[in-house]
Order: sequence, then C-alpha cells, then structure tokens
Amino acid sequence: MAVMGILACKMLQDEIVYLIQNDSDISDVVIVENGEHEEFVQKLDEMGIRCRFISSVTDLPDLNRNDGICFADPSITLIVWQLDLGLHEMPKLLKKRVYAELPRFIPKTDAVLLFYGLCGNVLADVERDFKDERCPVVILRDSDGVIIDDCIGGALGGRAEYAKVLKSFKGVGTFILTPMYSTYVATDFFGFGQQASGFTDEQMYEMNKYMFEASGYKQAANLETGLHYTKNVEENIQAFADKYHLNVVQLGGGHQKVFEDCYRKTKEKMYAK
Repeated sequence: MAVMGILACKMLQDEIVYLIQNDSDISDVVIVENGEHEEFVQKLDEMGIRCRFISSVTDLPDLNRNDGICFADPSITLIVWQLDLGLHEMPKLLKKRVYAELPRFIPKTDAVLLFYGLCGNVLADVERDFKDERCPVVILRDSDGVIIDDCIGGALGGRAEYAKVLKSFKGVGTFILTPMYSTYVATDFFGFGQQASGFTDEQMYEMNKYMFEASGYKQAANLETGLHYTKNVEENIQAFADKYHLNVVQLGGGHQKVFEDCYRKTKEKMYAK
C-alpha cells in the first residue's frame, strides 16, 4: 500500500475533503491531531468518511522503499497534516515551518503533496530544495505549470484566471473570500498577528480598517467554489463586510481542477517510483 502525505494550509481543508470523498483508492485516512484538525474531522464525519488519529508524524514508522517496490495494490494511506492557520500572516515563518516539517514527514511517505501556493513567494523553490529526498515533494501548480499564488488562485484555476478575475472588477478593490476564508475572516483570521503584537481587539480592528481603506477595498466577493462543506458562508461574509463597511458581491467560476490535477500527478509520481 502506498502512503501519501498532505502538508496543508487549513484554508484548503475543503479541497482535501473533496479529494478524499472522490478517490476510491484511499482506504485509510490518518489525521495529525495538532489542534488544527477538529473542523476537518467533523466534515469527514458528515461525509461518512472514517479516519484514525496520531499525535505526531513521529508516531509513524519510517518507510523502507530501497527495494524499488512497485505497488500492485492501488490502495492509499493518506496522512493529512494541517499546519497552524496563523502562519499565513508571516510568510518567512511559514517557510521556516514548512522546511522544518518536511524532513520529518518525508521518511513516513512515498510522496508529499504541499497544499500551499507561493504564499508571499517564500515557497517558490521548495520542490527544487527537496528534489534529492527519497520521495517526491509536489506543490500546487496550475495547468501552465505555474505555482498558484494562494488559495484564491487555486480555486480560480491558476494565475492567468486569477488575473482575469481581478481585472473584471475594473479597479474596484475587492477582497475575495472562499468558503473556508469566510469562516475565519470575520473572527480570528488576524489573531496570530494580534497575539504577536499585543494589540487589543479595538486596536486590531482599527489597523485592519485602515489597511482596507488605504488599499482601496470597497467590496467583498463570495467566491463559489462548488464545495459546500463549510456552513454559514453567506452569513460570515456579510458579517465581515458589515464590520469593514464593504459591499458583498457574488463571484462564480471556482472549481477543483488545480487540486485534482496536482493530486493525480502526485499519485503518478508515487506509483512511478
């Protein structure tokens, strides 16, 4: 049985649920219990997907694949490890964490799929930097082979599509929200920075309000991704928009092609070993 690891941003958990739900090859789902997993597990439960838990990837045995084994059995054990949501606020810290965790994860898997994009351009070289490891490391890329910018770019299909959508707003500053984005943006999305800075809730609100105004944001776009695992999306987006005096607009065109293609390519690399 092949073992694939997914090292992921929590903002992309719906896309992982979708892949698990739609791949019959996955026979075993293993979740790293690190405080970022509860919502993900609840969604799996609602889909009738069973999983098991580990407290750390170090609880798993190292794989010995030096015999050049070919997987006659197509079944996959999928290990899902979601890193802290707050890392998105500090790209350099995100890179440091990803680069620290990959060497711990790689010995346990036959391939690692990174559910991240460039994220401030800090992960642009991750595949190259880990190319000599015992298993392939794959980051999310669009159909042109370009690493996606972020979770919004992934849901829209890549950089070219992302640029088209931004141009369609005709200069009106627009904050695009996926379903998962909507869950946290009205509450604790900026919590990591607030904790690090020691700002009060009022100070954090005023800083964010100033940032949105200075950046020319006028509206919040509710991006339809085709995934409906996350609840209360419209209510959460409206609460965020009301808080920062933005208009809500609906945005179509979201899909799963980037995630499906990268997952498929990771499987191919894993089986080709």
